[in-house]
Amino acid sequence: MASFDTGRLCAIVKILDQASTHLRLAARECALAGPAAAAPRPAAADPASSGITALLSVSEQASGSVRRALVHIHNGEVQRAQHELDQARTQPCEAALTPAGLPRPLPQRVTTALRLMQGITNFFPSETEQVLVRAALP
Repeated sequence: MASFDTGRLCAIVKILDQASTHLRLAARECALAGPAAAAPRPAAADPASSGITALLSVSEQASGSVRRALVHIHNGEVQRAQHELDQARTQPCEAALTPAGLPRPLPQRVTTALRLMQGITNFFPSETEQVLVRAALP
């Protein structure tokens, strides 16, 4: 029978929620600043905003999966909890997450979110951790 550290899982949810808040605000600020800065360019999706949105998606999907895992743990559904945790760890690999899609220099909120997400050790797959590290580089 699998054993779960529910305290750590609750902390992961809080960290991911904090990261999501920073990223949501950064995406909003980027979108508000976008039309003025992008005026000379043709109308297209703002790559900086899409990079932040991809990070936000990773954070929100992982948080939701860990939340569902906690509910399954509480209900004694160990296999379903493990499935949700596996999904939380692998979903970020499926997202279109690339450091090149982020604005440079990084907005402070994005830097903070990346640091929060990097602080969750042994949670994301190594590929995702590497992308988070590369994204945080200047």
